[in-house]
Amino acid sequence: MINGVRIILPLIFVLFLSFGSNTHVHAQEKNTTTQGAVSYITGQNIYVKFENTEGIENGDTIFINKNEVLIPALVVQHHSTISCLCNPVGVNSFQIGDITVAKIKSKPKTEVTEIQIDNQIEKDVSEQVITSTSEKKSLRTTNMQDVAGTLSISSYSNFSNTESDNLHRFRYTFSMDAQNISDSKLSAETYISFSHKLNQWDLVREDLNNALKIYSLAVKYDFNNTTSLYVGRKINSKIANIGAVDGIQFQKDWNRLFVGVVGGTRPDFQNYGFNSKLLEYGAYIGQNQKFDNGFVQSSLAFFEQRNDGNIDRRFLYFQHSNSFIKNVNIFSSFELDLYKIENGQPQNTVSLTSLYLSLNYRISRRLSLFGSYDNRKNVIYYETFKSYTDAILQQASRQGLRFRINYRPVNLLNIGVNAGTRFMKNDTRKTNTLNGYATYSKVPLINSSLSLSTNLMQTSYLNGQVYGVRLSKDILKGKIYGSLNYRWVKFDYASSVSQLKQNIGEIDFSYQFSKKLYLSLNYEATFQKNEHFNRLYLNLRVKF
Repeated sequence: MINGVRIILPLIFVLFLSFGSNTHVHAQEKNTTTQGAVSYITGQNIYVKFENTEGIENGDTIFINKNEVLIPALVVQHHSTISCLCNPVGVNSFQIGDITVAKIKSKPKTEVTEIQIDNQIEKDVSEQVITSTSEKKSLRTTNMQDVAGTLSISSYSNFSNTESDNLHRFRYTFSMDAQNISDSKLSAETYISFSHKLNQWDLVREDLNNALKIYSLAVKYDFNNTTSLYVGRKINSKIANIGAVDGIQFQKDWNRLFVGVVGGTRPDFQNYGFNSKLLEYGAYIGQNQKFDNGFVQSSLAFFEQRNDGNIDRRFLYFQHSNSFIKNVNIFSSFELDLYKIENGQPQNTVSLTSLYLSLNYRISRRLSLFGSYDNRKNVIYYETFKSYTDAILQQASRQGLRFRINYRPVNLLNIGVNAGTRFMKNDTRKTNTLNGYATYSKVPLINSSLSLSTNLMQTSYLNGQVYGVRLSKDILKGKIYGSLNYRWVKFDYASSVSQLKQNIGEIDFSYQFSKKLYLSLNYEATFQKNEHFNRLYLNLRVKF
């Protein structure tokens, strides 16, 4: 198997470079880019906010910047004037505040007619985004039905020369957003996934929740433009840190102010199924305001959560988003616990249990700075495709104090440095990370992007080094994209003299047949002493 891979990878590399570097583009059109930020995540729906979405259409691809290489990551389902509702492609993970890039195709200015204005009026999805503003409501006065959805089929295979490590997993997902069903005030949304492993159907029969994950399943009724009621499982963007709620959510708006009440249960923390014993209820209040340079949104929530009738947690949650200062984006959130049991006795106390602060400052077209402090709880992944190396990198870099600088000294060349540090009570030593990269986005002759990267880390239990090189190419603009990636990994474990060395090769390929049909492939081969591992991920996505 190893010899076969060593023959196939160079062959694919040659074919990859052999595609023509020039693609015919009409002289009247010019491609530019615009940056957005991930503002809300629920199930497989990713919301991205832009200064404006002019030039972005439903079905367009949005990219993420991996070491200054643009990687296809999202497909636009719906868009309003400042935000896009997207579905992810591939195996990328997202966090609120992550920067995305959209390619804008600008066309010659034409006379704007009344028909063109009507076609630009889109369903407003920004109200579901954490960084939503007090953007004016759509000019439409009627409740017109708008239904869109996605069906996705994926397979994930992990096979190696150790038979016990072989794994074949299949995943089927369905998402739908139905606005104003039959032109009424009733809407519905859902995102459901079903996954199972080959020859392990007995686990599904044992407990359906081992395979079935309902991330969103709710109906909404709009009494009017300012009053709405949700019933079912839904993550509320105004109180996103609370997570999904199985129950009732009511919200009322007054110009820039909004208030809401929530009552229901929390999903089971083990399998994300329904659990009637995990009662929760609360209320929130907040404000939205838009300015010439941006927006300000704040919300404050009070919640009580119970477990089998007993108080499990009582806390305040606050979140704030701000782009009031030009070229500056601020996001913050914190939680204050108001209740605890000490020596068997309940006490009403105030303690800070979660804090996150971030600031992104774009000094100029060539220079940007980012800083954050993260003291939030670790993320629980009910479904993940992360490799061991990627999981270690994310775990080491997520929490603590972080700083990033991106600089473009000349056109086509980008360099950047990320640094972070963290020290927790149970850690025997600090966790320190340092990441650097340099990318040249248009290598002569092959018209591809070349990126070099370095990751150095020190955690409580290992010292790690990861060096990588990535070559990526938009083979046929808007249709075919491919990339080749190689990484050398070395982990030295602090508690022993053992070490882990890996050589990792990766191939990404995607083909967009149309705005409604998308295919992606990811293959990763990992070689280490006496062992080799292979990971293959295939995904076919159909929109309707």
